Amino acid sequence: MTGFDWERAAPEEVDFEYSPSRHAKRPIEEHLRDYAEKSAPYDPARTVVPGRPLLVYVHGGYWQRLSAPDSLFNAADAQHLGFSLHAVEYLLAPAASVEQIVRECIDDIRRVLSFARAPRVVVAGCSAGAHLTAMCAMSPVLAARIDSAVMLSGIFDLRPIVRTPTNDPLGLDMDRAAALSPQLLDIREFPGRAMVAVGRHESGEFLRQSAEFADRLRARGTHTDFAVVEDRDHFDLPYDLLRAGTAVGDHVISVLEGSESAL
Repeated sequence: MTGFDWERAAPEEVDFEYSPSRHAKRPIEEHLRDYAEKSAPYDPARTVVPGRPLLVYVHGGYWQRLSAPDSLFNAADAQHLGFSLHAVEYLLAPAASVEQIVRECIDDIRRVLSFARAPRVVVAGCSAGAHLTAMCAMSPVLAARIDSAVMLSGIFDLRPIVRTPTNDPLGLDMDRAAALSPQLLDIREFPGRAMVAVGRHESGEFLRQSAEFADRLRARGTHTDFAVVEDRDHFDLPYDLLRAGTAVGDHVISVLEGSESAL
């Protein structure tokens, strides 16, 4: 979807492509404030009701920003629909490596699945959270327990990040970045359904990575929906997760309700 060559481009050009705030409709701080304000009324310990369908959300922030308490902005929609919502917490870089963050997310999701006893489960994430969602969905201990993995505005090949200042707290080299890239890994296990979506107001590289990972999942036999969502960017696309009438929301809701339209 783009002719950009991240290996040959100047570092500042790579950084521009992988800086979502430079392509968003509004300043990033406004989005972060909205996340916190919409999440504030909800207690992370009370948004999961055992026996209800469960949406697990993995926040982004390039593995170094945000938290679970800031990631409950879909809780009102979840309550209205009768779903549980769990936001995954993980230690941020540089205190944790990306490898450690992946392990923490897998462990966190295992714990909540045991507690929630949910009849249906969607794991979703945005940006770095989409990368973590993909890594968790590939885990042998989780793949069969997830009905759909929903990945929004994701990074599926981490190697370009090594050439940007984003990598300073991460400390990745090309070999470790490749070993942590779902696009480059042998995907032996994955849920039977998935959605990959990206906002229209994104860089060419985010559009490319999303389209290529959707193709990769389809090639291995995963039923995968792909959408470029008009009038959405990197930061407001997650609001659609439980909103009927949107491409993302319709996928998530149909899976959690067990609707045949999700097949």
